[in-house]
Amino acid sequence: FCFLWSGSGVSLQWGRACLRKWGFRRCEDISWVKSNRATGRNTHFLPDSVVTPTTEHCLVGIKGTVRRNYDGHIIHANVDTDVMLSEEPPYGSTEKPTELYAIIEHFSNGRRRLELFGEDHNLRRGWLTLGKGLSSSSLEVEEWARHFEGSHESRCFEDEPAQSLPNHLLGTTPQIEALRPKSPTQLREEAERRLLKEHRAKEAAQREAAQAEAAAAAEMGIELEPAPARVEAPLPQLPAVFLEQHPFNVGGR
Repeated sequence: FCFLWSGSGVSLQWGRACLRKWGFRRCEDISWVKSNRATGRNTHFLPDSVVTPTTEHCLVGIKGTVRRNYDGHIIHANVDTDVMLSEEPPYGSTEKPTELYAIIEHFSNGRRRLELFGEDHNLRRGWLTLGKGLSSSSLEVEEWARHFEGSHESRCFEDEPAQSLPNHLLGTTPQIEALRPKSPTQLREEAERRLLKEHRAKEAAQREAAQAEAAAAAEMGIELEPAPARVEAPLPQLPAVFLEQHPFNVGGR
């Protein structure tokens, strides 16, 4: 993924052209709405604009295809919104909202995070920041090297085996999966998995009860009639429609 600040106005066209040049396909647009409660005025000015610009845009580019239903080890979808609201910085400042770092870290499960053209205020743990205006470095050589080799175990559900992921991905836990927003496909798959688990547990309990009853009868010298062949009960019907799950409709209809 590539997150590219492109300002507003005609520079958005340049940003899209830049993504295409680098081989990325634009997939999202994150907007920064600037407030002026502290100054009472807007310092952003575009000579070719007929309105006062109060937004800047961060274009999101992607290479390849990521399927939100099946690539949960790479991305978390629907965790944040595509709008940020904060005070406009002083005229000439290059500072951007730090909220964007959180959006990227919530969305992407990758560990190899690189920021270009950074300044001292951009230094952040877990990121490699490069820029000619830096007076220090955020590079942790040993930790960064571990992101390029080896693997680790990641587990989505308690009752399923762990899967091996390369070290450049964060992985997940059952606790994280319980909180992760789900698409309708993921909700249906989880419901099917839960129903199947309950169904198998019920059948196992019935078999154990029958075996215990037979063992008790044998100790008392009682011969039980053979149990009739069991007809496997069908699984309960799932809802026909599952609603998209995200922080703004959990608990609603």
